Amino acid sequence: MTTFTKRKKIKFLWIVSGEALTFLLVVAASGLAHVTTRRPLPPFTANKGELLQKLRDRNFQDLDGQLNSYQVAFEKDAFTEGNLAVAFEAFCSPDPALGPLLDEWVAKNPNSYPAHLARAEYLVTAAYQARGDQYADETSAGQFAEMNALLNKAVKDALAAIKLNAKSGVAYAAVIDAARGSSDDDMRERTLAAGLKNAPLSMAIWVSSIRALQPRWGGSYGAMERLAAEAQKYAAQNPKLVTLKGFPDVERGRVALSDNDPEGAMRFYDQALQEGGDLFNSGYTSRGLLFLRLGRYDDALRDLDRANHLRPQEPQVLESLAYIYAHFKRPKDTLAMIQEYRTFAEPGPDLVNLELWAQNFDPTSVSGSRKGRD
Repeated sequence: MTTFTKRKKIKFLWIVSGEALTFLLVVAASGLAHVTTRRPLPPFTANKGELLQKLRDRNFQDLDGQLNSYQVAFEKDAFTEGNLAVAFEAFCSPDPALGPLLDEWVAKNPNSYPAHLARAEYLVTAAYQARGDQYADETSAGQFAEMNALLNKAVKDALAAIKLNAKSGVAYAAVIDAARGSSDDDMRERTLAAGLKNAPLSMAIWVSSIRALQPRWGGSYGAMERLAAEAQKYAAQNPKLVTLKGFPDVERGRVALSDNDPEGAMRFYDQALQEGGDLFNSGYTSRGLLFLRLGRYDDALRDLDRANHLRPQEPQVLESLAYIYAHFKRPKDTLAMIQEYRTFAEPGPDLVNLELWAQNFDPTSVSGSRKGRD
């Protein structure tokens, strides 16, 4: 995939009011929830497909109740934020049919923080889609204008969500993601400061911030490393924050791959997992995808299975697992991955063809082939 390295500065076309910024910075911080460092990963109960179906059914009351329950759980125990993050990722969808439904949800429940935040997530996704993934000099002024218009709307919704619930780490992260897209460093820094006052244990805030500091977005590896080090003062209360130490080397690995240096990328990914630890789903995903590219299917299956356990329903992970299971002639597992993918996203032509292969698999065609681990 083409990166955004050497992008020109594009200022926001929207203006966030001084009152909103002041609000972000003065909301009082609360006590930190206690989380021990040695404990099993909390179970995931959020399901993107089920949440999207509730939206399509206009079951706004249930959506509010479920999403609020994940927020309450996070405020009690930051280690459970995975459910909250996965739940709101359901609305990071390119499906244009969701827009009117989200508008209706907000109109009927204007004091619903989940409604505003869900629409913000949808709009940020739409904004990046409008911009495309080319370099700045290969992107039209019209694309930038459309991106900024959508980001303007997204930030207004995210700020509305913060006003309704100042401890919403995902809402601060949405503003940071928007600021990254429009190179608004001042907004990004102000939002990070406000987020860390009110939800310092939120992995969502830290991850959006460290990604905004990647060199391709105008940052540096040093800046990423400093932010990761800063987060460690909270790691005893949220062990997931340790994984931030691996993000700089994952980015170095991505750059090495773009330079056609898979061996160098593997070294960076190994180092990232050593630094970020066993909870580092992004590290397992990156290394697992490289193993798959190199044809090391058993290793790819091990890493991507771990990534799927740490953060379920990631489209790229599910798709890759489907191909790995197909390689091992395991059609039922291939179908299971594709069916889960279909609950919240539309598969592309290649995945549809793989699905047809699995549905019509002839077991007599398997002769002494490896099956992969169970």
